[in-house]
Amino acid sequence: MKIQVGLNKGIDKARELIYSYFPEKKVKIEEVDYNTRYFFNITPSKSKSLKDFYNRISELILDLILNIYSDDIIKKHINSSYKNLKQDEKKELSEISKKLLLNKENFLIEKQYINNQIKSFVLDKLFISVDGFIAFRLKDLSLLIRLVIDKGIEEFTARKEYKEFISILKYFVEIQEPKYRVINLVFEGHDYELYDDMGNKIYKDFFQDIIVEIEKEGISNDDLLVSSLIVLAPESLVVHLDESHRDRDVIRIITDVFDDRIYYCMGCEKCKIGLVARHNE
Repeated sequence: MKIQVGLNKGIDKARELIYSYFPEKKVKIEEVDYNTRYFFNITPSKSKSLKDFYNRISELILDLILNIYSDDIIKKHINSSYKNLKQDEKKELSEISKKLLLNKENFLIEKQYINNQIKSFVLDKLFISVDGFIAFRLKDLSLLIRLVIDKGIEEFTARKEYKEFISILKYFVEIQEPKYRVINLVFEGHDYELYDDMGNKIYKDFFQDIIVEIEKEGISNDDLLVSSLIVLAPESLVVHLDESHRDRDVIRIITDVFDDRIYYCMGCEKCKIGLVARHNE
């Protein structure tokens, strides 16, 4: 007894996936090339559990569909439903959607439903042409792809809005006259301090008008930090950073806004280590 899996594209990726699913010698894998179609004949040993074998076969075929054939389906849906997007935007949305689709934590119910359909088919036929199965038997794949793209458009829109937000902040920095040659940003717990290049503290009283407005609006401490740095517009910004602050959203914003003006301190007396600074790359 053997299962034949046929494909018309993505043979190298298919081979990689198939051998990752069946690395053991107890499963025999033969490859047959018919020019327009490539077959993998997968035969378990007599001692191997058929239940486990069919479970892995159905999961494998689902992986082949998601990794090899989903690209074209995603692009087709995007071209049909989002005609107003530019080509580079469609490409970005496609990449976001593919990443969401391949994340094993996403769309578990929909993937399991398709997995069950695949298992039912191979139990009955012992042969599956993956592209033909998608075209004629797997209509529910389109529903999954639509759900993925809907999720993708949310992330795409958020990214676009973030880029526009950063662009505005960068503009404000560029039009400001620098008030300091160098500013050191040092985090202290959930708070921070700013110092000039001589080690003198830049007192937050300088931003009294901003602070009053922030107290009215309830804006966060991180927002105050970003606003302060934009007003000061230093020629160079040195960020003294430890692991506890490395992944904070405010660090990402400051990095994107100040771009080639920003440096990261890898240790100094303020960080309780020796002084080294690394330029943002």
